[in-house]
Amino acid sequence: MKVCKHCFNDIELQGFVDSNSKEKGICDYCKGSETDIIELSDLLDFFTEFFNLFKYDDNGEPLTYLVNKDWNIFANYEESDYNYQIIYHILKAIDSDIPNYGAKVVYQDEITNSINYWGQLKEKLKWESRFLTNLEDLKEYRWDYYFSQNTVNLANNDSLYRARIHQDSQTDKFKFDEMGYPDKTKVIEGRANPAGIPYLYLSKSKETTLYETRVSYLDEVSIGEFRVKNEETVSLVDFTKIPSAFSYNTDNSDSIEDFAKSVLLKKRISEELSKPLRRYDSVLEYIPTQFICEYIRHITGADGILFESSLHKGGQNVVLFSQDKVECVNVSSVKVQEVEIKAE
Repeated sequence: MKVCKHCFNDIELQGFVDSNSKEKGICDYCKGSETDIIELSDLLDFFTEFFNLFKYDDNGEPLTYLVNKDWNIFANYEESDYNYQIIYHILKAIDSDIPNYGAKVVYQDEITNSINYWGQLKEKLKWESRFLTNLEDLKEYRWDYYFSQNTVNLANNDSLYRARIHQDSQTDKFKFDEMGYPDKTKVIEGRANPAGIPYLYLSKSKETTLYETRVSYLDEVSIGEFRVKNEETVSLVDFTKIPSAFSYNTDNSDSIEDFAKSVLLKKRISEELSKPLRRYDSVLEYIPTQFICEYIRHITGADGILFESSLHKGGQNVVLFSQDKVECVNVSSVKVQEVEIKAE
C-alpha cells in the first residue's frame, strides 16, 4: 500500500516521505493524485517503537483517538477515515499486541505514573500541603530535565505587549515606567504568580493583550511595547509546541519512553495554563500553575514561560519572573470600538 505525506500532520513523517519517495502517483489512503508516495512498510520503524508506548486496556481510550489527541499525527483526523486504515495495516504488519485501531489502550505504566503525578500534585497543592511539597518526587520524575529541554530565547527585536485600562477620561496614556508590573504591595494572585510576588504578563500581539485584559466597549487603553534589552538573554520554557512523536531520535532524551513522558507532562501543564477561569472559580485553581512557575524559576533558571492564550485563540502569552531584562520602548493609546461575544 502506498502512502503520501498529505496523510500526516507529523513533520518527521512528512519529511521522511519527501526524502525517500522515488515516484509520484495516487495515494492508496487519502486518494491524493500525482503526489510523492512511498510504501507504508517503509514507515514501520517509526511506528513499531511508538506503538510500544501503549498497552491494551478495556478502561482506556481508543488507540486512534489517543494517538491524535496527544500527538496529532494524522491529517484531517475528524473528517476522514484513512488514518484508521493506516493504523490497521501498521498494527497488522508489526504484529502488535494491540488488536485493532479501535482497541482501548493506555500508556505503559511508567508513562501513566508520570502523567498521573501531575494530577495528584495539583490536588495536594490545593488541599493538603502548599509550602513544604516534597521536591524529591519531582526529581524522580525528572521534571527539571524535561523543562530545561523545552526552552526558547526571545530575540532582541521581538515585540511584546502589555495593556492597562484607563480608570478615568482624564488619562491620556500611561508613562513608560508605569507599564511594568505593579508594586508588590498591590499584586494579587494570577495564573503564574502568588499574591505579593509580581511577574510581568505580556502578549505576543496587541490584540491578544486586549483580550487578556478583558477590555469592554469604549474602554480607553494604554498598550506598552516591550523589547529585550541589548546584551540581555531571555530564556522561556515553551509550553506552546508539541514536538513530533518521532523526533526523540534527534533529541537528548534517553529513550522514547522518557521523551513521551516529557511531551505529555508539558502538554498537560500547557492545558492547565491555557484553561480560562470563570468569575466564580476559586483562586485556588491558580495554585498548581503558580507552583510550576516557581519551580521553573528556581530549579531551571529560566526567565519565564511561553504559553497559549486562554482568551484569544491562536494568541500567545509570555510571563517574565522579573522585568529587569526588558524595557518599555513605546506606549500607544487606543479606544475599544467593538467587542464580539458569542454564546453557545
